[in-house]
Amino acid sequence: MTSAITDLAHRLRPLVFRLYHQVRRQTPQLSLTLTQGSVLSELVNGGPRRMSALAEFEQVKLPSMTDVVGRLERLGLATRRPDPADGRAVLVDVTDEGRRFYAETVAAREEFLRERLIAMDDADRAAIEAALPALAKLLVDTKKEELISDER
Repeated sequence: MTSAITDLAHRLRPLVFRLYHQVRRQTPQLSLTLTQGSVLSELVNGGPRRMSALAEFEQVKLPSMTDVVGRLERLGLATRRPDPADGRAVLVDVTDEGRRFYAETVAAREEFLRERLIAMDDADRAAIEAALPALAKLLVDTKKEELISDER
C-alpha cells in the first residue's frame, strides 16, 4: 500500500504544479507573488486582518508581511488603518481596485479552465468532478483554518 501511495504522490505532484502554473501564466497578475496573491485572496474573502494575523496565516515573519502589504498598497490593491480595537495594531483591508482586480483574475482563471473542460469528453469531466471532494481533502490545513476562524 505504501508504495502505491508513494507512486500516486509522485504522479500527482507534477500534475497539480503544472496545472496551477499554467493557469497562473494565462491570466493577469500584475506580477504578484504567490504570497501577495494569497494575502489579497484572504482579504477579499475574509475581510480586514491584522498584519500579525496575516503573517501567521502565511507563515512568514512580520517584516516580510509588511513588505507584502506594502507592495499591495503601492499597486492600489490594499490599504492599512489603525485597528479600532487596539490603536497599536494595524488592520489591512482590500481596496475597491483590489476587489476588481481579484474578481477579474478569478474570472480569467475560471474561463481558462472552462475552455479546457469544454474540450474534454463527458466521461473525463465526470471523473474530474467525482475527484473534487477527494482533492479538497488534500487542502485541509488545520493551522490556517484555526487562524481564519479565530479572526472572524
